Amino acid sequence: MKDILLIANWKMNPGTAKEAQELFETVANAVEGVAGVKVVLCPPFVYIPEIVRAAPSVALGVGGQDCFWEGKGAFTGEVSPSMLKELGCEYVILGHSERAKYLGETEDMVQKKVAAALSADLKVVLCVGENEQTPADRENLIVVYEPEWAISTEGGRAADVSRVAEKVAAMRKTFKAGPILYGGSVDSSNIASFLKEAGVQGALVGGASLNAAEFISLVKNAAM
Repeated sequence: MKDILLIANWKMNPGTAKEAQELFETVANAVEGVAGVKVVLCPPFVYIPEIVRAAPSVALGVGGQDCFWEGKGAFTGEVSPSMLKELGCEYVILGHSERAKYLGETEDMVQKKVAAALSADLKVVLCVGENEQTPADRENLIVVYEPEWAISTEGGRAADVSRVAEKVAAMRKTFKAGPILYGGSVDSSNIASFLKEAGVQGALVGGASLNAAEFISLVKNAAM
């Protein structure tokens, strides 16, 4: 059985590099040695170098929260897949609903980003909403079922476990081999239910990943 995959999406948090380092160190020290779980941290771009330097010693993965579809060029503010790879990132989150909501990202843009990231040998964590099409299997592709209304930082609540189980079963008809995760108000109190009853292989964790004690409890509960 493959390890449970828990991906911490810090979004635009925390506010300072010092806070980011403290959060990383607290989590890393506590989850080191927890068997059966792979933890991946996805901090803001500016915090990635420091975290990458320390992450290998505690076997944590590191990823970016987005990337562009071109390798370089006149694209102000963008970061390419190869830049993330060179920094030491192994993963990248793509297609998060907040990027569509606040930045106007389209499905076509997401697909171009996915292709570019996979070509750069990054593991793509692709967010799929309630009505979006599930992709077919591709190497290094991880799919997250994350309904927009369930996102904790948007004031949402976790989806019903039975609803997630139905959605995952439907997604499996197309996406047969790779891991399917759940995202949306995941915390230490519900992670075990999603893993055991909904058929997911892990979770994309937002707000709960910013509280060290809560995230540590979540990781340990996932491993039970």
